[in-house]
Amino acid sequence: MDLSNLLTPEEFAKFAQARRRSHGTDHEVYDDLLAAIRAKYRAEHVPGDSRWDAARRARRMEKHAKKLVRAARVQYEALEALQIAHTNHIAHVLGLPGQREAKELAKAGRSAALGELAAKSLHKTAGALKDAAQSRSESDGGRVPSSLHDLRRGA
Repeated sequence: MDLSNLLTPEEFAKFAQARRRSHGTDHEVYDDLLAAIRAKYRAEHVPGDSRWDAARRARRMEKHAKKLVRAARVQYEALEALQIAHTNHIAHVLGLPGQREAKELAKAGRSAALGELAAKSLHKTAGALKDAAQSRSESDGGRVPSSLHDLRRGA
């Protein structure tokens, strides 16, 4: 059975609506069946029964009818949950390109900011080395430190 045509939002909505109508009537039919079982078998009296024997016997039948009612309700709710999940999935997939583009722009912005910070830091370092070289050249005879580490050591 090929149901791939149901994966479009419009077709899935039509399908879900038809199924919900069916499951809704299933639930009502099973509810009516449960009521009929209760009425018939609880009223059934066998000679020699005590007061609660008929109800006890009827519960054995009611248990299975209640399972049908619960299953129909669960099926109805599961179909609603599936339709909501389908709608959310489509919205998520449609939003992914925009999210990815925004993420890429943010990443590019961070990279640019990092590049600016690195350039600023290098500019400060170069300025500090130049200033240190000028002050040392006047006092030490012109030896220029090769790195910040040398500058801090006092070499």
